[in-house]
Amino acid sequence: MKKMVPLFLLALLLITGCDLSGVTVTTTSELPLINSFSADPSTISAGASSSLNWTVRGATTVSIDQGIGNVALTGPRAVSPAATTTYTLTASNAAGSTTATTQVIISGAAPPPPATGTLPVINSFTASSTSIIFGGSTTLTWSVSNATSITIDNGIGAVGSTGSVTVSPATSTTYTLTASNTTGLQILSVTVLVSAAPAAGIPDLVITDIVRSGDTITYTITNQGDAAAAPSISTLKVDGVVVANDNVGSMAPGESRTEIFAGYAYSCSLPGDALVAKADNGGVVIEGSEANNEYTKSWSCLVIVGPMFTLKPDLVIEDIWKVSEITGDKIYYKIKNEGSVASGTSTTALYIYPCIVPCPPKATDSVPSIAAGASITQKFATYNYTGAGFSVGVKADYDEAIDESDDGNNSLSKPEADL
Repeated sequence: MKKMVPLFLLALLLITGCDLSGVTVTTTSELPLINSFSADPSTISAGASSSLNWTVRGATTVSIDQGIGNVALTGPRAVSPAATTTYTLTASNAAGSTTATTQVIISGAAPPPPATGTLPVINSFTASSTSIIFGGSTTLTWSVSNATSITIDNGIGAVGSTGSVTVSPATSTTYTLTASNTTGLQILSVTVLVSAAPAAGIPDLVITDIVRSGDTITYTITNQGDAAAAPSISTLKVDGVVVANDNVGSMAPGESRTEIFAGYAYSCSLPGDALVAKADNGGVVIEGSEANNEYTKSWSCLVIVGPMFTLKPDLVIEDIWKVSEITGDKIYYKIKNEGSVASGTSTTALYIYPCIVPCPPKATDSVPSIAAGASITQKFATYNYTGAGFSVGVKADYDEAIDESDDGNNSLSKPEADL
């Protein structure tokens, strides 16, 4: 019966006369794949034209910037830019978005200089997966505007204004992108957590998150082993200096809890801080792996250059789950402000996939202002979830009312079976 559902949807679209060009119904949680995106020729004289060519798989929407807009999954598009131009193709589905860039160069023309008096803008800096198994890989993707120099640490070095690179860190690693021009700089980091399957019959303590709320630092510690862990001590370092310890009680197999570094008042220092929380400091607990005890998280503080400053909220969806209530099944979600200031009130949207593009939300939820670093739990109270879909997606700041430091990380989706 399940095999008949995609055929029924396709037949329904054909009967109602919908244009299927560029529309793909996908039931996977994998990101879209951009097989190719190029310009032919890549260098032209002023007034001439070039052909953009692309092939995409597994996307529900495909778009190209510079005024082109939504396009089909494959195709050419003729362009005649007046100056050297970089085109960005964005392929999206329920799991997220993938980008690729290509450039059309006008012979004899120099790229336009950054606007004077304004800071660089980091439009996005993300990892395709922020949690990988040892030996695996993830793809870092970025988009930066108005910068003369862009670098990523941990051996990557200087990069272009847009692009992606695949990394395979051996341990949990924080990658920091620094964009600068004559006015100042902007910094944004993303952490990739590397874990390994714990040995059988042994506890294994890992830190999975660090959160700030005002001057308070909390962290999440998990025993991912299959045996109980004895009491231990966790340590917090800020920029390499030990600033606090926390006594952790014994933990059952699979148990996860939020702990606080009590008595420590955190104060952010310019231009930003790197915090490292380490489980089982001193090695009291015999674990399946001693190499995965540390977790690093970095964030920017207030960046001041003369009278200029940058201070913004950043809303992300951390989790989605289903709760059976008397009035019906409800979709709950956890939303967090990873930015530097309170977010203000916003609207979150609920999506049920697959759906036909443009995909309207099934319900919306009003979210109160969230303090910097804080998380809250919300639900779509007026909507009863029936399970009639392959996956569920939740998007923070649905109507883009909040001026965020990163608008590319607002969405999260989960398969129906994982709710």
